[in-house]
Amino acid sequence: MAADRVGYIIDESTLATRLKSLYSHWRKHREELWESCNAFAVATPPLSDDIRYLKSSALHMWLFGYEFPDTIMVFSDKQIHFLCSQKKASVLDVVKKCAKDAVAVDVVMHVKAKNDDGATLMDTIFYTIQSYGNGNSIVFGHIAKETQAPEGKFLGKWVEKLKSSRLQLTDLTNGLAHLFVVKEDNELTNVKKAALLAASVMEQYVVREICDVIDEEKVVSHSSLMDATEMVILDPAKVKVKLKATNCDICYPPIFQSGGKFDLRPKASSNDDNLYYDSGSVIICALGSRYNNYCANVARTILIDTDATQTKSYQVLRKAHEAAIGAIKPGNKASDVYKAALSVVEKEAPKLTANLTKTAGTGIGLEFRELVLNLNEKNDRIFRTGMVLNVALGFQNMQTKSSITKSQNYALFLADTVIVTATGPEVVTSKRSKDHSYSFNDSTEKEDVKPNVKFEPKLTEAIFSKATLRSNNHEMSKEESRRQHQAELARKVNEETARRLLGGYSEIVDGRSSSRTSNDFSAYENRNGVPQPRERMIMVDERNGAILIPIYDLMVPFHVATVKTVTTQADTTRKPYIRIIFNPHGTHFSSHDPNYFMIMSQVHVNEVAFSSKDPKHIRELEQKIKTLKRDYVSRESERAERASLVTQEKLVLAGYKFKPLKLIDLWIRPPLPGRGRKLPGTLESHENGFRY
Repeated sequence: MAADRVGYIIDESTLATRLKSLYSHWRKHREELWESCNAFAVATPPLSDDIRYLKSSALHMWLFGYEFPDTIMVFSDKQIHFLCSQKKASVLDVVKKCAKDAVAVDVVMHVKAKNDDGATLMDTIFYTIQSYGNGNSIVFGHIAKETQAPEGKFLGKWVEKLKSSRLQLTDLTNGLAHLFVVKEDNELTNVKKAALLAASVMEQYVVREICDVIDEEKVVSHSSLMDATEMVILDPAKVKVKLKATNCDICYPPIFQSGGKFDLRPKASSNDDNLYYDSGSVIICALGSRYNNYCANVARTILIDTDATQTKSYQVLRKAHEAAIGAIKPGNKASDVYKAALSVVEKEAPKLTANLTKTAGTGIGLEFRELVLNLNEKNDRIFRTGMVLNVALGFQNMQTKSSITKSQNYALFLADTVIVTATGPEVVTSKRSKDHSYSFNDSTEKEDVKPNVKFEPKLTEAIFSKATLRSNNHEMSKEESRRQHQAELARKVNEETARRLLGGYSEIVDGRSSSRTSNDFSAYENRNGVPQPRERMIMVDERNGAILIPIYDLMVPFHVATVKTVTTQADTTRKPYIRIIFNPHGTHFSSHDPNYFMIMSQVHVNEVAFSSKDPKHIRELEQKIKTLKRDYVSRESERAERASLVTQEKLVLAGYKFKPLKLIDLWIRPPLPGRGRKLPGTLESHENGFRY
């Protein structure tokens, strides 16, 4: 979150505590970790819409709770210098008292004018730092990687001055990295919330969505799954997680891989290929979420009717992953984690050691990858209570015998977020170790591999009915066939009701024709009815059920029925924006959507996104549009119910026009023994087929 907005307040207690930690760590490990620097600078670049992890931004978040873009901080034993705009200086003014009380250091504010490049003020700071040496050379620390290609004119000028100064430059990245590895209680709370979000999205959305795709044999691309999953992470209410949406973000674009193309590196991405789920295939899903800028990560492997070799390989990976987590204890080394996993693979499947990833993960927190805690075979970093790890392990470049080309190459991958506690590892993205795989296989090992997640009954049926239909060893029972036939009939009746209610174009469905007109989805009869406000900004016309969007200086109306989703992004490092996604052109809605058969030719825009300087206005727009859509769907659902009611025809007395039963067609069992005695019996009519 950027701190250049009005109303942002720095927590003085947290700031004081962390200033003490910063100076204590620097002074204690100055020679060992901080390259013997006498002073050091941290410069943040301007805001960017890209997801990036910078040590400078992490330090800002750790100290202040917000990121101050285009700001330079210089720390020394005597003073802390800030070079920034007047607006940021007013927010940072609270640092003066905290620094004096906590570490006995004075704060000097250098306020830069709006159009000033800050060169003169930079010279003042360098002159002050050089004076600390009394003629001796000053070792000055900076984040070398971030100064190699500085962003923006302000940072460009700073790097230019830095390189031309007489200071002895050194890299302080290692010192900052070690500063962040142990988390405080409030930081761990944020990690746990991020982990709750990541695990919930994986189990309650991603897995269910893929189950639905496989069961209904849908065609969906990896990239579209990525976009949909990102929207769920940004709106935790969709998976019934009670977290503040404005504090939720993604660590990276969610990753979906299948069809023989796999990349287990952190920089992997989802391509535009369609999700592949034929027999013997593997799907890898990975997602990371952030809460208050603290990260958590989870990855799962979905096995679909895999052969014995693939299933065995997965079981070995799961054991190795569990062993790696089991080695996370205070006092153990980071290398112990990878060695524990490697030991399992060497014992269970020695041939797979060449396919094992070269690391078992990294540390995680304000940065997605804290490489100081790289879980490889050589890292001797000692675990301490409060460290957080992303334990990510996989087998890559795997092959199996299959007649299907896309099923021949595969990979396996698991990842969980783990906190080092005094009693051992705490896995915060999974409650049970068996939740690592989701298989649609009906083999004898199904119970050991299937997910230990509570699915709704409908979804549970979907998971296993697909496997049953694919299997050659199972036949559908008559009762199951009857139930499916009844469900199909009910679906057709509901669709027919929706078509009759909502109107639309003429089409033939199941041999029946329905005629529609487009008037049902017109917000305005003609152009004269469209409001034309003076200010060209998004507006919601609740009376006519429309959203007015400025396009090329014209207010273009969109009926609320055309809107699929609306999301916003505010109060983060990104610029506030609203994103409206329309129902795709040429595709149908869900059969449960009252707009299922709307005229798709009226929709020509896939999505629109507008940025704004006012986050409050963005959020109000989002709520208005969602409320309008919810009310519209409610009204249409009510109309659909009324339309499905059937009027009972009047009963007509048949008189004597019915065909009487013949005596030979009627038997009463058992026979009545005599008059005046009533005994229970069975009435049968062979000709009509009735039996009582």
